[in-house]
Amino acid sequence: MIPFCHTFFAEEVAEAPLPPAPVNLFKIGGFDVNNSMIAAVIASIAIIILVQIAMRAPKLVPSGLQNLVEAMVEALSNFIESITGRETMLRGFWYFAGIFVFVFAENFLALMPGVGTFGWGHGDTIWNFKVDQPFLRGANANANMTAAYAAIFFVMWFYWCFKGIGVSGVVKDLFGSKVKFGNVALNLGFGLLFFVVGLIEVFTILLIRPIAFTFRLYGNIYGGETFLDTIYHNAPNPFLATLFLIPAYMWEFVVAFIQAFVFFILTVVFTGILTNSHAGEHKEKEAAH
Repeated sequence: MIPFCHTFFAEEVAEAPLPPAPVNLFKIGGFDVNNSMIAAVIASIAIIILVQIAMRAPKLVPSGLQNLVEAMVEALSNFIESITGRETMLRGFWYFAGIFVFVFAENFLALMPGVGTFGWGHGDTIWNFKVDQPFLRGANANANMTAAYAAIFFVMWFYWCFKGIGVSGVVKDLFGSKVKFGNVALNLGFGLLFFVVGLIEVFTILLIRPIAFTFRLYGNIYGGETFLDTIYHNAPNPFLATLFLIPAYMWEFVVAFIQAFVFFILTVVFTGILTNSHAGEHKEKEAAH
């Protein structure tokens, strides 16, 4: 077993499809470390270094990287505020902006040369070497990682909503009747209907949406990696493999941004449905006082 690069010029033998789970590489105190975790750490370090370089000597009139970072922060904060309201934006900016930047960085890193091609493997020569345990794999092609994003979001969602509109506001929004009639019987009937709908909504919030958040991102990123892997291993020769992979990689770069933005926008909108819908009520109460 030796580390090497799986090159386009290797004489391929029949290989198993890309595994759906990352590969464990080593242990730290009994804790398994896999290749997706290493990619996530690298993405985190890259983001920290980039921001530190950009803001190491901030100027009153920004330029270069500082201008890029400040423009991104301003654009994201304004966008989030327009959907969730200012108070929730201030409370949750760290998560909303962080998840967008982090997911995009991880998706981008997964498309870099060497990811999935350098690692432990076997082969007699350079030309027929096969990588069995790549050192790096797309961090979001790991369902545990995307499940962690979803778990953190839904814990924080309850906090933001309860903090923003109160427990009574959340209960009213979930179970309260959205229509009022002069007829008592109609009010009772619709009240029961909206209560049942509220129970379904609670079930959706606690179970369905976390699963959907987890597997939407994982499925798209893993599917993209499988797409590239399939093209590479089924092309009749190295020239055609390279020819087909160039547009495929360009498309996956677009997907890397789209999937980061979709995950980001879903978290923002899902939060804003409750927090911003009551913003007008709070402003009216404050004006009355």
